[in-house]
Amino acid sequence: MSNRMAFIALILIISIACTLCCCEDETAGPGEESFGMDDAIAVVIDSVLDDEVPAGGEYRCIRMSGSLPEGTIIEQYVPQQPRAAGVERSPAVKMEAIYVSYFFLLDLAPATLYTHPVKYILVDKDGDIAVVPAVYWPVIDGETPEQFLVADPDEEFVIASNVEIKTNPSIPPEYYYGPIGKQYKEGFIVVQGLMRTEALYSDAYNTYINGWNFFNAYKGSEDILTGIVEGAADEIFGKIDDHAAEGVDVITIYIIAHGGTDFVNLGGYSFTASSFAAKMGEYPGILFNLLIGSCHSGSFINNLSPLANVRVVLSACASDEGAKPDWDEAAGLTDFNTEDIGSEWTSSLLGAADVIRDDPTAWTQILTWASMEGVPPTCMYLFQAGWAALGYDDLGTFDNLDLSNRTGHTTPWFYCSW
Repeated sequence: MSNRMAFIALILIISIACTLCCCEDETAGPGEESFGMDDAIAVVIDSVLDDEVPAGGEYRCIRMSGSLPEGTIIEQYVPQQPRAAGVERSPAVKMEAIYVSYFFLLDLAPATLYTHPVKYILVDKDGDIAVVPAVYWPVIDGETPEQFLVADPDEEFVIASNVEIKTNPSIPPEYYYGPIGKQYKEGFIVVQGLMRTEALYSDAYNTYINGWNFFNAYKGSEDILTGIVEGAADEIFGKIDDHAAEGVDVITIYIIAHGGTDFVNLGGYSFTASSFAAKMGEYPGILFNLLIGSCHSGSFINNLSPLANVRVVLSACASDEGAKPDWDEAAGLTDFNTEDIGSEWTSSLLGAADVIRDDPTAWTQILTWASMEGVPPTCMYLFQAGWAALGYDDLGTFDNLDLSNRTGHTTPWFYCSW
């Protein structure tokens, strides 16, 4: 081979080698040349889950779509105090990716409204692990990936799970009732407390529409119906004042929101159960009913039941439980009303109420019981519908419509003053 041909061959070899190196650089992100997503997943499965998942507990572990650059800030969502309180809360949980890292959310109560236990897992490019407990979804450099916000994330993001929870696409039902003769003027306030960036927003929206449709069909011609959503939800106490100014005798409040023990989050702000009690106490001549579909909502009963003007409090779950969005399949069981939509408990409650209202015999019985106890029919009606939704009633034959209760995940709590 001539010297010229040998030189050309050498140039070709160098060119091919450079091309291969460039291709490798284009497909490998910073810090991923020797440690990638698959390696991080293996670390979590092999070295984290056994230690971080309680024995016998349910879990779902969800990944980011890719790596996080160094300097990324991971914070826990933080509800604020009502605007009048002034000072904003700081995140109780905050992590920083010192190196290129991979983030995972370990959800210890999958398909549950918040607050509930989760853990943030960060695995860096050297395989080092950091685990931090939290009770809300993560906010990563100011945003939260979609897979951390939905009840049923795409399977490509789920690296490990021991639950099978599914929902079927449905649309909010419509309700049609004839005129109701009433001796009371009533107000109904339907509240959707989640912001669009919060976890399970679409389920909360469907829950709100379901509640609005129901109370719009149920109310009498002289009654007042008010709906407040998202950022306006923190105006709840002002709406109570407005209804009181209109001379109502009864106010029924229906809330879907995130919450915790003795508080509920409305429009990004936390309102305590004691503040609800104080507001209701301002109007001793008005009777109140509260239907609340938040996590730990049973705790509201202890705060509200001592008030003489509180007639009914119905909660989606006990004070130590998390409320559930729509569940149609779970723990090997199928929901009896798979066509329901919105939170599992509220859809069950309104489903039972719909059956009762459509049955003249059952409705007559509600009126009879209300007269016997000296309470407005709406109070008796909602209380009996709550029991009927779980399959306990004296009005007819009902199945337990609340799949989360059937599977032992939730225990709706009920209070009535009679």
